[in-house]
Amino acid sequence: MTYEFNGFDLCVLMDILTSHQVISPHFPGSSSSLESVCDKRDTHLPYKMPNTESTWPSGWPSFTPNDNDPTDIVQKDLKASIVGEYGARNLRTAWVKTCNALNNVTSRLESQGNTAVPIFQADEVLSNPKSLETMKEAGCCIIRGVIPKPEASQYFIDLEKFIEDNKETVTGWPAERVAIYHLYSSPVQLKIKTNPRHLQTQRLLNSIWTDSSCSAEEQSAQNEPVLYPDGLRIRQSGQEFLGLGPHIDGGSLSRWADSEYRQTYHDILSGHPERYDPYDMAHRKNANPAMFPGGAQCSVMRAFQGWTALTPCKPREGGLMLVPDIKTVTAYMILRPFFKKPDGDWTKAEHWEIDDETGWFPGTYRWDSQLLSPASHPHLHLEKTLMSVPAMEPGDTIWWHADVSTFGSVGSI
Repeated sequence: MTYEFNGFDLCVLMDILTSHQVISPHFPGSSSSLESVCDKRDTHLPYKMPNTESTWPSGWPSFTPNDNDPTDIVQKDLKASIVGEYGARNLRTAWVKTCNALNNVTSRLESQGNTAVPIFQADEVLSNPKSLETMKEAGCCIIRGVIPKPEASQYFIDLEKFIEDNKETVTGWPAERVAIYHLYSSPVQLKIKTNPRHLQTQRLLNSIWTDSSCSAEEQSAQNEPVLYPDGLRIRQSGQEFLGLGPHIDGGSLSRWADSEYRQTYHDILSGHPERYDPYDMAHRKNANPAMFPGGAQCSVMRAFQGWTALTPCKPREGGLMLVPDIKTVTAYMILRPFFKKPDGDWTKAEHWEIDDETGWFPGTYRWDSQLLSPASHPHLHLEKTLMSVPAMEPGDTIWWHADVSTFGSVGSI
């Protein structure tokens, strides 16, 4: 789940985690004229989650063409213009390639389970940075022991004491039983995000990215992490969770509406999804993910998002769920709005027709994160591919590319 503060997305984990966003120091350009015609804000409220996880919890939202607003000419014109720019033939070629590739991705993830999430030891990564290259396909990884376990456990004790000592002024949500604290720069949080090993880990993750638009020296400078407000969640045992369901941060409609952001996915839209490089920041660094400002948007590029555990957390105990694939899943998400589901066998990509007549972007609400569901994105087979990450111990961290589909999962503890 995400919690918003001053326009930043703060990732918070059920149990105890602080979130660290690895972000390159690039700020988006100005919004285009599309923003000026949007005179109302979508209010996408959280959905109540069951406390015990099922195959696909009934509380998670679903998205269908019935959600389309026929009076919204902005999205309709945007879709038609993109089809005109790239051509229906190229889009169809990319669609068939991507859906076929997803069959292999689904089979692989279903077979591997959460072993598909790469795991590294911090000492290994810090001494051999090249080892991180192996996480690029998944778009996520766990790095264990970034902070020594005794130190991380003590941080938890110190945080609890800080909250107790300041209980008259520290607030959070929900008010009746706080789980997400309005606490962003407490002494412990400052210690964690300025921890030398943590900062070095962020630099190494940033170095995975490439930028063909600048010199090697400039690219090296872009590896420096930018300090970011950190969220804090303490989830009590048995506490129900209000969640948005599976989502991708970093903007929603802006991925298509902002020209620089759209250029990031040029290879996908032009019929060559196999050429797409998720780690090329040449256009992404100048994109405007907050083109439609809202609580779920961030105005800077985030190379990775992350959580740092301060207590143990096992699968189904309120930890993170994600789809550990970046390239093919992203291609599908970008192409999905341009095709309409057939009445018959939807599993065959060839049966889908170009949709250049409606303004429906599945699971896309301008001021929210990009939302996903089995109904709106069926080829992702989220019932099989959205999985709980491996167990984490105090001091462990998990990182994921900003285009990776995630959800702060329900728990059974």
